[in-house]
Amino acid sequence: VRTSYYCQPRPELKAGPAHFRCACYHCGMQTSVLETLLAAGEWGAADDETRRLLLKDADDGGFAGLDPSEVPTLDCSLLLAIDEAWAKASKGQYGLTAQSEILAAVRAEDHSPKQMWRAFGIRVGWFDDAGWFEASDVGYSADGGAGHLPWIPGIWPTVSTGRPYEVLFLFYRHFTRCLKT
Repeated sequence: VRTSYYCQPRPELKAGPAHFRCACYHCGMQTSVLETLLAAGEWGAADDETRRLLLKDADDGGFAGLDPSEVPTLDCSLLLAIDEAWAKASKGQYGLTAQSEILAAVRAEDHSPKQMWRAFGIRVGWFDDAGWFEASDVGYSADGGAGHLPWIPGIWPTVSTGRPYEVLFLFYRHFTRCLKT
């Protein structure tokens, strides 16, 4: 059963997804736990909560993590609420919008998909010469680079499709569509 969300404009904020305040309409679940963790500076726990919310919304089973077919089913209002919470807590440094803007800049450089995937990972601090970071390697603090959190690779499927960047690109394509609706 999908969770339904509603969003209300927040006139005190001028632009971007953060100008909406989203909450669950039917089930009472809100992003309040995420917001509380972020307000307390509990970046790692907030990252775990983000992953829990995303997987609960769209992971239909099978392999742990979101498969390419599940990414487009993520509720846009939930994505916007998550983005708002991270952006607010980090003064715009973190969140899905910050990550999407970095990915757009990398895409403009005309890389192959594999090169784009790595360039994005380097810019947000999830990839280095040793490869992609595991959750335990991610720095969970307020002083990470732009777009460093939330750590989206945590929602990738546990079984490799041979093209791990596919889920990443689908996720941000879907989020960009959500921003436009």
